Amino acid sequence: QVVEPFSEQAAKLQSQFGVRVMAGAQASLGSAALVVWAVKPQVFSQAAAEVRTHTPGALHLSVAAGIRSDSIARWLGSERVVRAMPNTPALIGLGMTALLARPAVTAADRLIVEAVVQTTGEHLWLAQEEQLDAVTALSGSGPAYVFYFMEAMREAGTGMGLEPAQAYRLAIATFIGAGELAKASPESPETLRQ
Repeated sequence: QVVEPFSEQAAKLQSQFGVRVMAGAQASLGSAALVVWAVKPQVFSQAAAEVRTHTPGALHLSVAAGIRSDSIARWLGSERVVRAMPNTPALIGLGMTALLARPAVTAADRLIVEAVVQTTGEHLWLAQEEQLDAVTALSGSGPAYVFYFMEAMREAGTGMGLEPAQAYRLAIATFIGAGELAKASPESPETLRQ
C-alpha cells in the first residue's frame, strides 16, 4: 500500500508497480508490518500525524533526509524507528545505505530493514546518529563529486583530441575499474594509488 496525495504520481505508481495507492492515510494501514517514509522532510510531521493512529505496531523506516530519529519517534508515537541514508547509485542497485536503529529496534526488525535495503545495494549499520551527518557528507554527496570529476576528465580528454563520447566512456571505465579494484583489494588506497 502506498499513500500518495498527488494524483498524477499516484497513477504512475499504480501502473508501474501495481501497488494499491491511497490519496491519504486509511485504516488499512493497520496491517502494515513496515512503513517506509519517503517524504520531503518539511511534510514529515504532518504525514506522520495522519498515519500514526493506524500504525501503532509497525516498524518505521525513514529515508527522509535530516530528520532526527527523536523527532520521528515522537511524531509517530513509536520507538521502532530506523533512519536510512542511501546515495544515488541506489537507483540502479549499486548504492550504499547507512542505517541507524533506535534502541527499541530488535534484531528481527533489523533483518526486515536489511531485506528492503539490500535491493538498492550495500548497507552499513551505524552506532551513533551523529555519524549520519558524516555519511551524508561522504557517501551521500560523494557521487556528485565523482560525476564532477568525470566531467573534468571528459573535458580534458576532449581537449587532447578525443571525441567527447570516447573521453566520457574512458572516465566511466576508470571509475568503475578503480572502484572494483579497491573493493577487491586488501591494500589501502594509498598503496593502490602508488
